[in-house]
Amino acid sequence: MSHKVALPRFDDEPLFVGSSVFKHPSAALLSIPKHKHLTVGDHFYLQSEGNYYLIFLLQGKISTSTNGKQEAMSFEAKQMIFVPMGTLLHVVAEEDTSCIIFHFLPSIHLCARQCPERPKLSKDMHIPNFKKGAHLTSLPLAHGIDLWTHSIVEYLQYSLSDLRLFDVKLQELFLLLRMNYARRIQEEFLRSFHCKRSGFSCQVFRHFPSCRTVEDLANKLGVPVATLTRMFDEEFGISPLQWILQQRARHVYKDLVDSTLSLTEISERYYFSSPGYLSAFCRRMFGVSPLKIRRGQHTLSTSDSEDFEE
Repeated sequence: MSHKVALPRFDDEPLFVGSSVFKHPSAALLSIPKHKHLTVGDHFYLQSEGNYYLIFLLQGKISTSTNGKQEAMSFEAKQMIFVPMGTLLHVVAEEDTSCIIFHFLPSIHLCARQCPERPKLSKDMHIPNFKKGAHLTSLPLAHGIDLWTHSIVEYLQYSLSDLRLFDVKLQELFLLLRMNYARRIQEEFLRSFHCKRSGFSCQVFRHFPSCRTVEDLANKLGVPVATLTRMFDEEFGISPLQWILQQRARHVYKDLVDSTLSLTEISERYYFSSPGYLSAFCRRMFGVSPLKIRRGQHTLSTSDSEDFEE
């Protein structure tokens, strides 16, 4: 007696009906990765709050500045750049450029509970081809990472690709980092990343825009000011007031260069009693007036310097 074997029903398979084959929700990724193509002079801003960006520079050359500072860093093709929390990044193409951008949250799914430590580098310790700025870190693309970027470009061409697919690819990237680089190198590259920051740091970034004072922020987080001060010292290395001023400056700068809000509207948004106080704040934080920031006149002139010193 022969038994008939049922033929597979391809139309019932999720892969063939347009549904994702991944059943879990995205663990870390916030949006589908972006594949940007820029010509010379093109620019864009990235603003991270309680999250991170990774930029994979496939072709070309870019210059970057962070948080309104004018000290630019340059990066060439075949590098990846890590953008930590609380960063306003201005990217300008110096050549025709292609890059991939990932936007994600801290998650144990990425580091597998093996969060990087901040290594103490001795004076004679040299890490080849490693750049380190006040905010950004970068590494050349190892062969395994380079192959991984090609798979991302390939997946981005298909409409069936969804957030959960790229979330898995992001987890794969963190595995490749551990496989392709010495531990001290990959930990220094990821020195600003820690999955535990999904708690305190993310809550701080979530609440501070609605807080006028340190006391307001402490109340939002439900802790005494003294406890908040200790937590900030452990997490950020500065006082809550310094941190709030730095973050407020970052948001003010972004609105000045990338919005049509008036100075009065910006003053009200960030709790300045008048545009005059906003102007004084910009001179103290950036060395120039709000109008010069808006016009792109960021270079510190003699008169600006004198005003700043006063």
